[in-house]
Amino acid sequence: MAKPPLYSESNGTDKTPPAFNHTHAPVVAVSLLQPRVAVALGIPKRWHHTLSACRLLSVVPPFCWGLRYALRFLVADWSRPSNRDHGRDTPVSDLRLTETALAMIWCCASAYLAFFFTDCLMSRWLINYTPQATVVRLFTISCAFAYLTSWIVYLADGSQDPGLLLPAWIGIATILTTCYHFTQRKIKIRKETFASISVFSIASFISMVALLLHSHSTRVAYQNIPLVALAKRAGQIARHILFHVLGVTGDIDGL
Repeated sequence: MAKPPLYSESNGTDKTPPAFNHTHAPVVAVSLLQPRVAVALGIPKRWHHTLSACRLLSVVPPFCWGLRYALRFLVADWSRPSNRDHGRDTPVSDLRLTETALAMIWCCASAYLAFFFTDCLMSRWLINYTPQATVVRLFTISCAFAYLTSWIVYLADGSQDPGLLLPAWIGIATILTTCYHFTQRKIKIRKETFASISVFSIASFISMVALLLHSHSTRVAYQNIPLVALAKRAGQIARHILFHVLGVTGDIDGL
């Protein structure tokens, strides 16, 4: 039996397979209120806002049990009297500020990873279940994430000390990254994993650099290193130029 022709070549010009002909391919609209998979699967538009709202619930725990505590620590540190005037340990206060800032970075990274993880689950659920069932599952996974997050922060005592809040959220981000990659391997849709790896790597690099800078800045023996001296001198010159350009009339003779 003769095989049917694969493509129509009646005009003799268009020999592009239909699967690779992007001229007539439908464009899938992507926005925060229109999930890509929901649009591609033809889910009715009345479900788009509900699906997006349930997906956004995954970023609530990092703000409630992470950024809220970190901002409270920052306000408490800034509202205290000057450490130098009362003879307090300035390096310890600087360390608290560093740990609080890093905790905020890891909270944002966890929120980003939680959103990716929930979006990955939503993609699989929309293929296998109805929109109603997907909404119930999204709401359930968000509640479970909030419950586990609150317990991790509580067990680490992160609500009382920024030094304990930082490792708690590093652990949460690690768990989310592992769950995301494990779930991504189980679905048939191609998902971009480079973003999750980049977020975790950037947060880790910033934490390492910040803690190293604080560690070396508090050691008196490192104050005489030529590189440190040159960096301080460059900072003083830049500050002097900035004051001159801005027309600051304060006392800068000590620079």
